[in-house]
This record gives sequence, C-alpha cells and structure tokens, in this order.
Amino acid sequence: MAPVLNGDSEIRIQPVIRGAHLWRFVRFPYRFYRNDPHWVAPLRWEEWKFHLPSSNPFLKKNPVQFFMALRKDRLVGRIAGIINRVHNRQHNEETAFFGRFECENRVETARALVNAVATWAVGHGANKLRGPTDFTINNVSGLLEEGFHLPPVVLMPYNPSYYLPLLENCGFERAMIFFAYQVDSSTIRFPGIVERLEQRLSERGFTFRYPDYSDLKGESQRVADLFNRSWADNWGFVPISPEEMLDDFNRVRGFALKNLILIAERFGEPVGFSLALPDVNQALLGLHGRLFPLNWVRLMKRIRKIDGIRVLLMGVVPEYRNRGIDMIFYRMTMANAMAHGIHKAELSWILKSNGPMNRVLKHINASRYKTYCMVEKPL
Repeated sequence: MAPVLNGDSEIRIQPVIRGAHLWRFVRFPYRFYRNDPHWVAPLRWEEWKFHLPSSNPFLKKNPVQFFMALRKDRLVGRIAGIINRVHNRQHNEETAFFGRFECENRVETARALVNAVATWAVGHGANKLRGPTDFTINNVSGLLEEGFHLPPVVLMPYNPSYYLPLLENCGFERAMIFFAYQVDSSTIRFPGIVERLEQRLSERGFTFRYPDYSDLKGESQRVADLFNRSWADNWGFVPISPEEMLDDFNRVRGFALKNLILIAERFGEPVGFSLALPDVNQALLGLHGRLFPLNWVRLMKRIRKIDGIRVLLMGVVPEYRNRGIDMIFYRMTMANAMAHGIHKAELSWILKSNGPMNRVLKHINASRYKTYCMVEKPL
C-alpha cells in the first residue's frame, strides 16, 4: 500500500511530558489496530509497565522521549526517540534510535514524527537515526516487509504494509534485512550425519542439558555470558547483563517449557545455548489485551492448544562453531516440542548476512516465509 500525500492536514506534535499523555500514548495501538485481524494486542497492564522507568531498567539508564502526532486533538501517530548508551559505547557510534512507531498512512504525519525525533536526537549529539526498536535491539525490533498474511509469533513485530514506503519517504533506507523461517514436523529433515555428529560430540566431552530453575540467578549469568560471547560479531549487537537476562527469564517463565531451553557444555563449561518459546501469541490473538472479566479463562484454554514455537535465540561461542552443535539444538528442540503436541516452529530472526545459519536452515528443510528490515538515515 503506497503512502498517501495530503498537504492540507494540520499536524501538531505533542511531547509526552505527564502521565495523562503517556496513558494516551500507550493506548493508541489498541484503537489503531482494532480492525486488523492479524495484530496481537499485548496485555494492557504489561504494556503500561513497559513504558515506566520503575518497571523497565532501560528507561532508568538511557534518554528516551515519547512524541504524539495530533490532528485537531485526534491522535494519529506516535514515536519514541531513544539513546542507547550501551550500543554507542559498544560500536563507537553516536546513533539514536526510534521505536514505538505507529502512524496513519499520511506522509506529512510520518515526517512530523520523524522530524521531532531527529531534532531531539541531534540535541543529544546523534548523527544517525535507526529503527524501529523497542528501546533496545534485544527486544522486539524491525519492520515487517513481507508476510502480512499471518499474525506475528511471540516477540516478533507486526505493522501495516505501508510503513516501509512511508519511512522511505522520510529519507530512511534499509540498514539490515532479516528473515523468519518456518518448519513443521512433517517437513523437517535432518541429514543422516546428525546422529553421528551427536555421538562424536559426546565422545569429545560435549553434553546438552536443560536450565536449573532452582538456580535462575546463576543460569542467567551463564546464558548472558554465552549470549555476549556468541553474538558479539553480529550486526547491531548490544551486550546483555545478567540482571536483564534474569528479568527476561522471569517475564517468560509463566509460559516457557523447560525442555525447550538448552545449554551445551564441554566438560561442564557452557559453550552454547538455545531458547525456544511456545507461541503465546496464538492464545492472545483477539483478546484485545484484556484478561477480565472472562478473557483469562479463554487464555488458559488457548494456551493448552498452542501448536507452535519460536526459536528466538541460539548461539555457540566462536571456538566451538562448525561442529554441529546448532544442528543438535534444532533436532532436540523439535523432538521436545513434538512431545508437547507442538508440531510447528518459527526460526527467527536470521540476518540476511548470516550465511552459515541460513544454510543450516535450508539443510533442515525450513522455508523462508517472512522478511523484516531495520532502516536508518543520517542526521
């Protein structure tokens, strides 16, 4: 869908400076997507907490400014300006990010929002604007570019098809493309070498285990360290702290399945990890973010019927790559999912530039079915 040009409208940009503004900012997507059958509304109380420094550690440590676009006091768009200090230290950049972006299909509205963030970002010393991201790239990030026919799976973005053309009209270009693959129990194929790989790894001291929930603090430390070591050379990498990893564990613990989280070790030393989650979006679709008075009953019934997972994180430290550990992760994850009656998986997101991982997914007969991108522009 092409962006609409209409120079007659009057757009006013309102910075979010008090609680009533923030409440309106947070609630906007629930009205904006109310007729979209594919948008999955997050739980409203969780979404509200996500925007509060008291509940979101990122907001305590980094400058963030929310803006709303209004036409005759009607809210028609929103955006957040973000300075991620850890990212800029890690990459020696002066990059600002934008996120929380929602906008009507009008170029002048998008330009007004982007210009507001750009002005704010330049005031914070930024020379580049990139996004969208939910504060940090370790959260939900990117624009959906292809694959609008299905709802997003857990912790993946969704947006109208006109967003990318709209942002291109604001001067943005693609900075990175990434893919989502899908596979199911009837189509997945593991090369015959996989069993021999697993035996060879075992003979060389490699073992695979599940997390110890009685030691979540220690497990968070180990997985955070594995993530930082294995993802350090990935585009846009931002290190995660053990505290952030523990917070993430606690947020998904209520619906995570223990044997879909795997840690690879060699003689007891962690060398890789894989994290898959049931696609709880299947249960949330159509609930409009509300649990009461009766939606919580529907949610509980739907959770038991979830038939898909998302493999959202996987990493092997550099010195143990190319030994088949990732292939064992995929095989074990799919076998364990099937034991729970789950027969579908999304594998995402995979950078277009990550040749080895894209090849592995082709080897197991996964098919690419969605495309996403991040965009940026100089300031």
